[in-house]
Amino acid sequence: MPEVENAENIRCLTAANPGYMTLRGTNQYLLGRREITVIDVALGSDANLDGLLSEMEALGGTRITRILLTHIHLDHCGGALALKQRTGAEVGISRVRAGHLGGEDFTYVEGDRIAYDGGELEVVFTPGHESGHCCFYERERKILFSGDHILGKGTTVVPAGEGNMVHYMESLEKLLSLDIRLLLPGHGPFVTDPMGKIREYIDHRVMREEQILQGLREGRRSIGDLVAVIYADYPPALTRVARSSVEAHLLKLMAEKRVHQEGDRYFPGDGT
Repeated sequence: MPEVENAENIRCLTAANPGYMTLRGTNQYLLGRREITVIDVALGSDANLDGLLSEMEALGGTRITRILLTHIHLDHCGGALALKQRTGAEVGISRVRAGHLGGEDFTYVEGDRIAYDGGELEVVFTPGHESGHCCFYERERKILFSGDHILGKGTTVVPAGEGNMVHYMESLEKLLSLDIRLLLPGHGPFVTDPMGKIREYIDHRVMREEQILQGLREGRRSIGDLVAVIYADYPPALTRVARSSVEAHLLKLMAEKRVHQEGDRYFPGDGT
């Protein structure tokens, strides 16, 4: 993929890992002039690493010096240590996930500023999809690298367990306070109406909550019963993901006292 339009010294290479969850594949970003910073490395294959090095050369870079990871899911960090071994680059990870790879060199938290050759990235802690998820904000050019927090197409899965719907919604609301002109996601096309996309994501989750509450009011008491109605038009391959998403919503609604659970059955709370 060529240099990002209107964003000099930023290029994107989409990894060859297409699928239901990854769309065309994982977007891996290269930033800089001579010394290159990479955001996310999906695959440790020679083909992917060769591609990243070719993109580096197209930018005019001489070496890759730093690797930043939005989160620990394999389709975003699976090739990080292989690229480190090949280039000597330092690997960074959210402090929440320190030690996960076993070979990272530094960590970052909300508000940290990470300089690269040509600009500066601000860490925006956005848990929800995954507990250590971070976005990277280029304040001067108003660009947000959103990882899996927001995709270029479709919606993000918030899995029960490692994900958290309360945190995810809070993280979406946080982004509304940023001045963003371009959103560069972990999967899918670039987003040129970031505020519209963020509000679309918030509205989608509110809609899913109402569908769940309506299902409970109609007597559907299990996650399976809710999924069968809410996701009736989805392919069977996504049933497991849909179940996890409904469970994440139910956990949020229970935390808000809008739903209560008895065994494996769910009931609307008072006032719902």
